[in-house]
Amino acid sequence: MFGRRKDVVYKVLSTKKRAVALHKLSAELETPAPALLKTVRELESEGLVEVFYGVDKASIMVRAKTLEDYFSSEV
Repeated sequence: MFGRRKDVVYKVLSTKKRAVALHKLSAELETPAPALLKTVRELESEGLVEVFYGVDKASIMVRAKTLEDYFSSEV
């Protein structure tokens, strides 16, 4: 079950192709923010997403890493 949740979160993030605030993603997926943050942290440890802090209201931002990110970091 948990593996599916990670897949869903990653697919949603990768289709957006930009950073999303954690609280907006939480509302969109109808998932409590603490549970979503735990899932996002696991995806981050696997190297699939990037977590950083936004400027506005100190929000937590999440962005899916893409193949372009991996290829540009190798150069």
